Amino acid sequence: MKIKVFPLGCYMTNCYLVWDDNNEATLFDCGDEHFENLINFIDENNLNLKNIILTHGHGDHIGGINRLTSLYPNATLFIGKEEQEFLSNPDLSLSNAIHGSNFKYNGKFKTLSQGDSIFGFEVIDTPGHTIGSKCFYNKKNSILISGDTLFRRSYGRYDLPTGSFDSLQKSLKILCETLPENTIVYSGHTSPTTIGEEKRVLKSQGMI
Repeated sequence: MKIKVFPLGCYMTNCYLVWDDNNEATLFDCGDEHFENLINFIDENNLNLKNIILTHGHGDHIGGINRLTSLYPNATLFIGKEEQEFLSNPDLSLSNAIHGSNFKYNGKFKTLSQGDSIFGFEVIDTPGHTIGSKCFYNKKNSILISGDTLFRRSYGRYDLPTGSFDSLQKSLKILCETLPENTIVYSGHTSPTTIGEEKRVLKSQGMI
């Protein structure tokens, strides 16, 4: 499995393209419609984009999905089952504050829940930043796509719509207590880290 990051949008959201030896690919998040570098990379490497997976429904993670799904109509869009409304409600997605527009997605999508498996990743419910935030764990390659739940030396905000400090604290504890310390964490806005490093930081902060 290979992974490449594409920082997109005004918040430079880390959007991750993951692909296998069969050139089948999955994209985690798509924060903006200006992603020519992503398109070029997919074309140049003859990748087949099968899935678009959203870690959560904030505008800086979903802002490019209208264009992306039109360019790749055979790719399936996935979002946590609790956050379906984020795709059509700019007040929840904060799209107006982030993009200055009332972004809405009206296309087809499927939902994900705790324990589901997709493209070799196990779905882990990690509410707190938003009510339906998900992390995606690939045991074989020791990879976690954490969205805005866990950052390098930090964690997601919990003061936005549907956020919860108590839920976030529980989610961080689950990640740190159940995943191996050598797991590489690819977050929504910082450089990669490991579960072991963040476990020590979170303990020092009294978060877990």
